[in-house]
Amino acid sequence: MKKLALAFAFLFSITVFSQGIRGSYRINNTQQQNYRTPSQLNEIKIDGAKLAIGGILEASYEFVGNNSSGYGISVLVNPRESDAYFEKFSITPFYRMYFLNRQDYGAKGLFIEGFSKFSFGTDDNYYYDNYGDDEYFDTALGLSIGKKWVNNNGFILEIFAGGGRTLGMSEASPEGFFRGGIFIGKRF
Repeated sequence: MKKLALAFAFLFSITVFSQGIRGSYRINNTQQQNYRTPSQLNEIKIDGAKLAIGGILEASYEFVGNNSSGYGISVLVNPRESDAYFEKFSITPFYRMYFLNRQDYGAKGLFIEGFSKFSFGTDDNYYYDNYGDDEYFDTALGLSIGKKWVNNNGFILEIFAGGGRTLGMSEASPEGFFRGGIFIGKRF
């Protein structure tokens, strides 16, 4: 009988803990149902500004770890040969800390981002030397600041800007770079 009671208690505790993924919150004195807790939020975003202006695709994924931080990765692909933008491909892992965040579900508002970047492209000093299109691969570190808005349906608008400095692994790589954009996406 003790084994049966212990087994029943064990199964009951598993079902109780597994039901904690979705919960209800009280937001602005209204009841919101089926909204995930901040430790289980994922976001997928795309940079609308780079796509509309230059035909450059930059997509980003962010995992919201808690109310005040998240981490993720961005991938940039530039399929066109252009002198306007020197990067052809880059992968950018990042970590964000959110501030001035007064909502229950968190991870929105003002943020500061620290990131590293692994990229390759063509020489941005093409007009100053006679070597032609030198290709490079380099890594970089940088910081950016921005703001994120999330509506009740989970749609995201994010604006940020920042920059960084390359670590100088290649002579053809730029000394510094800009990181930023106007991202739109969905939180789920």
